[in-house]
Amino acid sequence: MSGHPGSRRPPTSRGRANPPSVRQPAWQPRRYLQTSPEVVAGDVVLGGEATSPATPGLSAASAARLGGRAIAMAGVVVVAGVVLSRLLGWLRTSVFLAEFGSKAQVGQLDAFLAAFRIPDTLFQLVAAGAVGSALVPVASALLANGEDRRARRVVATIANLILIVLVPLAIVVWFAAPAIVPAIAPIKDASSLPLEIELTRWMLLSPILLAIAAVMTAGLNATGIFGVPALAPNVYNIAIIVCAVALTPVMGINALALGVVLGAAGHVATQAFAVRKNGLYAPVVDIHDPAVRETLLLMAPRALGLGATQIVFVVTTYFAVQLTGGMTVYTAAFTALQIPVGLIGVPLGIVLLPPLSQALARGDTEKFRRLVDQSLRLLLYVAIPLTGVMIVLAGPGMTLLYQHGGFTPEEVATIVPVFLVFLIGLVAHVLISLLAPIFYAGKDTRTPVTAALLAVAVDVLAAALLFPQFQLNGLALAIGLGAWAEVTMLFLLLRRRQGFDLRPLGLTVAFAVPGASLAAAASLAVDRFAAGVTHGSSSLVGLVVELGLAGAAGVGVYLAWSRVLRLPELTTVTGLAKTVLRRG
Repeated sequence: MSGHPGSRRPPTSRGRANPPSVRQPAWQPRRYLQTSPEVVAGDVVLGGEATSPATPGLSAASAARLGGRAIAMAGVVVVAGVVLSRLLGWLRTSVFLAEFGSKAQVGQLDAFLAAFRIPDTLFQLVAAGAVGSALVPVASALLANGEDRRARRVVATIANLILIVLVPLAIVVWFAAPAIVPAIAPIKDASSLPLEIELTRWMLLSPILLAIAAVMTAGLNATGIFGVPALAPNVYNIAIIVCAVALTPVMGINALALGVVLGAAGHVATQAFAVRKNGLYAPVVDIHDPAVRETLLLMAPRALGLGATQIVFVVTTYFAVQLTGGMTVYTAAFTALQIPVGLIGVPLGIVLLPPLSQALARGDTEKFRRLVDQSLRLLLYVAIPLTGVMIVLAGPGMTLLYQHGGFTPEEVATIVPVFLVFLIGLVAHVLISLLAPIFYAGKDTRTPVTAALLAVAVDVLAAALLFPQFQLNGLALAIGLGAWAEVTMLFLLLRRRQGFDLRPLGLTVAFAVPGASLAAAASLAVDRFAAGVTHGSSSLVGLVVELGLAGAAGVGVYLAWSRVLRLPELTTVTGLAKTVLRRG
């Protein structure tokens, strides 16, 4: 949207404006060459939401200092970190279910997942993706202008301001927890309410640590350091998993809360040496620096959007905890949904952000349109058949993911229908992970927030209407409807501003849907045959073989369909695969 705070050129020093820049499209603010996307949903999924700091893409300042091969490797590192984080997120949830998923203990797990709501809300409001999408471009611009010392001072100031806000807020919430927790997550088993309050208090330290980690990640990425920030979220996940496995026999459900705090501390510690080495922290608060004020202004829309999104999670938590085991089932299904989103949409959004931003910075709108068109068609080409195959393989898939330890086949069966309803929104979630960074590339943080607010309204209204009759399936459907509303708005605004021709996307969908149907049918046939051979065995090896054969059959049929019709996306996919193999 035009007219937001980023539409003025930043001063290179106080009182002195930058020289004129290359002519840019009218809708792109002339502030920075690059911004960063946030990784939505999946890095730290507790209670069904993503809570890890944003994982930015390459900044323009960094790209200017790195060679082509270094840029490619940095992109690979960031994407690998995202993919590993999603897989560890699933493993963490699987461990939770194995330890506490039985009927006798599921009430405790519900209490833990509900207790995470307040700490997560504090983090999302103050930091989360807002830091990455605002601080990286500001610091990158300063570094590109040779103002290294000032850039580091801005990073340190933002970190200290976050501490000044979060620490007193966490103290207030600690004392007010007995009143706040029942209002937000009134768990069905009243006897578990004291446990929920206790766990909430345990985890109030985690948003403070994660917010500092978010600033660290943004600062390091702005200076061209990507490996350590990409590793840090995985340290978070690993710490939680280790505590869940090693300490549960001694501490019970409190081991999970301790794991959250230790994982957040590990998130900070992993980046601490690199932050110190690069001089990114000092005990300063320079709110008079225009760059600091600009960072806060850029953070405001993202913080508003994330805060509004928390309303959705509060509402879904409010409803889910009214069912015994409801929060656990909802979380497991949502976590499974985040795996394909993290493996497809988020990495592509990260990788494409640098060329998109550079095209806009040079005023090359034709290249920008071409990149967006090709990227969206590629996502649709992959996500549509993936949805079809996942629908027919949902049963064995959920068994492979979650039927471990105390989580029985009957309990796994309760996840499958909720997951199937979540899949209605899979394509939309994947598209959002690319559409939002497209606007960020133009330094527009307000439009994605406006679309997110629309999604929030749809989510909340649909959840309130659907839950009484459809319960968890209604909540899952509400999330899908909100995602499609957000995608529709982003598409319409993108078309209006850039004059995109949507017909190629329509053709991609028209060819992908029948191909996906054939692929799903092939996967289903092979899965039924393999299940008959193994007599429905739920052993790990048997499930891997069954899903592997069924998935391969679906992929083979879809590729054959693409080859017969000579779909251009097939050439793009094979070209990307060859490039990755060569650079590997």
